[in-house]
Amino acid sequence: MLTYFPTVYPGELLYSVLARYHRHVGAPSPMHTLDALFGNRKVIATFDLPGHLQALADRIPPDRALNVDRVIDTLTLYPYLTAFEPPALQEKVRRAMGQGAIDGLHVRLGLSAFRIGRVQQLRFCPTCAWEMKALYGELWWRRDHQLPGVLVCPEHGCPLQGSTVRLAKVSRHEFVAATPDNCPSHARSVAPLMEHVSLAHLQRVARRSADLLCSPPDGRTLWQWTGFYRSHMLEIGLSKSDVTMNQHRFDRDFRNFFGGALDLLPAVMDDGAFAGDWLASMVRKHRKAHHPLHHILVQDFLAQRERLDSVFGAGPWPCINPLANHRSSAPIKSFTQHWNHGNRVGVFSCGCGYVYTRCLQSKTGALGAPRFLQYGPLLEPALRQLVIAGKGLREVGRFLQLDPKTVVRLAGELGIAIPWKPLPHIEKVLVSPESVADSAASLAQASPAVPVTRDVARRTRRAWPEIDRDWVTKLSAWVDIVCQERPPVRITVAELERRANRRDWLLKRRHHMPLTMEFLDQAVETVEQFQLRRIHWAIAELELCGAPVKAWQIMRKAGLRSNNLARIHAILDEAPIMMRIAA
Repeated sequence: MLTYFPTVYPGELLYSVLARYHRHVGAPSPMHTLDALFGNRKVIATFDLPGHLQALADRIPPDRALNVDRVIDTLTLYPYLTAFEPPALQEKVRRAMGQGAIDGLHVRLGLSAFRIGRVQQLRFCPTCAWEMKALYGELWWRRDHQLPGVLVCPEHGCPLQGSTVRLAKVSRHEFVAATPDNCPSHARSVAPLMEHVSLAHLQRVARRSADLLCSPPDGRTLWQWTGFYRSHMLEIGLSKSDVTMNQHRFDRDFRNFFGGALDLLPAVMDDGAFAGDWLASMVRKHRKAHHPLHHILVQDFLAQRERLDSVFGAGPWPCINPLANHRSSAPIKSFTQHWNHGNRVGVFSCGCGYVYTRCLQSKTGALGAPRFLQYGPLLEPALRQLVIAGKGLREVGRFLQLDPKTVVRLAGELGIAIPWKPLPHIEKVLVSPESVADSAASLAQASPAVPVTRDVARRTRRAWPEIDRDWVTKLSAWVDIVCQERPPVRITVAELERRANRRDWLLKRRHHMPLTMEFLDQAVETVEQFQLRRIHWAIAELELCGAPVKAWQIMRKAGLRSNNLARIHAILDEAPIMMRIAA
């Protein structure tokens, strides 16, 4: 246990605290300091993601209240460098810093892949240095001044200056304290002279960067960051759909917003273009990590843009979870959006775990009712209690505000044994009144004691031969309609079922409908037959232009690949001389 440990100054970096310790105790060499602080003389004096912090925290006097997690969160650059990483990776980096296995941490975080490198020269603010000397009698290195995207002081707005401490020229085991000698007032600024507008942008970026050190965002996976940015792009009108962004407008508006400040930030621009095309990739699907500076710039841009009026109403939004006690309030502060078959869908997630959606119909402009998507942790105990209480399936569905089939499905996913049988799929059958009367009369004769009810119609056997013939007639008409579609549509069983509004109906009953199956065998097109029909259609369409048409034009018009060119040439060779198309 150390008998002395320096008081930590506001916003101070751990590297600075340990450097002041070395100077205050008058240690003869950096090795003696490492031995006293860590019990290990091989510790590397890293300023951003230091290691062996558990050993250090165990030696710090208890009155400082500095356990290993507090050291990582309040004295290192960990909150900034891991702010946008998945939670699992954040935890791995935290454990590595505590144990000392920090080799390759920047590679694991994906930071080494960016041109925005680590700060190589410790920085200071001249105004902050004067205040430190006046109030505390000594200088220290501030955390927020050592962030790669911070060129001006977040507090005073003046450009930062570079000290004489260049980390590449200092021993890797030595902590160098800030002093008036290595932080002279005549030191050069880390950024050139800039206009007032650019200075305002840089100070705002600096403040956002500093905020990450104190209050980083909740951990999100790469998929969640993708949804975050796409949802915000929808809100400001820079999205064509849920997956397609208006990259041209985004690029133009982003440049106009930041102006010359982009050229001042490190490795953001490269010869007039965004280095590594990072701006476009920020609003695409996130498959890899992005530098925190990129996140800060895009989020700052999105925050300054005017939001379009939300079609889902102004927030906050209510939670409709019947099991939650906040149902009457509006706890949902934000939501995500995506497109589904041309309709905009809003996804509302509450902290209780309940998720529901609302759909805006693009054709009518009507906003649909909330639809259940996910229940959360409150469902399992409530459902178990309802089952134990002997409640019926429909009663449980009404209590949970769910469809009975959904209740059965959720119970199976949760592994809850239920006494209810799955609801059978009841098919609607058109039965004539005469057949119902005949069935009722025959039933009454067979068992006069049994009263005749409406259920007789349900128990009536189907007249499959008649249904079979009717379907042949219907399908024949639909085949004629599909054949007239332009551009051509392939004749398949699924396509005919969609036209008849009876999806997945025919093949399940193929054993009862031999005539229908025989008709489908003849009517349904193979891929080759459909391609041939498209080729003839393309030829007819191109001939209407009156100009000679080449084989590659037919291939493109028909939407075929180049391996079909031989077939196209064969078809053209069979055509009459007057209709032959120049190859």
